[in-house]
Amino acid sequence: MARWGLRWFLLALLWLALTDTLKAPELAAGAVAAAVGASLAALVSLPGGPREPRTLLRLARLGPRRLARPLIRLVVDTAIVTGALWSRIAHRRPVQGSFRAARYPVHGDRASAAGRTLTEAWGSLPPNRYVVGIDEEQGLILVHELVRTAEPLDPLGRA
Repeated sequence: MARWGLRWFLLALLWLALTDTLKAPELAAGAVAAAVGASLAALVSLPGGPREPRTLLRLARLGPRRLARPLIRLVVDTAIVTGALWSRIAHRRPVQGSFRAARYPVHGDRASAAGRTLTEAWGSLPPNRYVVGIDEEQGLILVHELVRTAEPLDPLGRA
């Protein structure tokens, strides 16, 4: 804990030196940034190396097509959300989101915390949808979409 505090203090000093202001919002932002930096430094310096190297290697083997799908959807979904916003403003049509659920296999690569975290983060990247959660007991992924699409719910699979 003392190392974390020292890291936080040094990073907070660096923030003050770079921003050169004592305004409350900047101090709060600096405190948060220093806490994030100190926490990440503590994680990186943990002895023993990565905890789930096999899972991370398997996820890396998914290939660029599966990993790039949310980045492509970022552009497409921005157009979809912009269209929905225009429809709401110009034509006064209500826009109602919907929840969708699909099977999510909870074995293999995606049974790990890293696999679920990557699925939730990557699946929530496009602006039209976000992953509400993954129910491991039922083997389901729950996603909310502003405008319903036919895109698979699981960004790393076929769900």
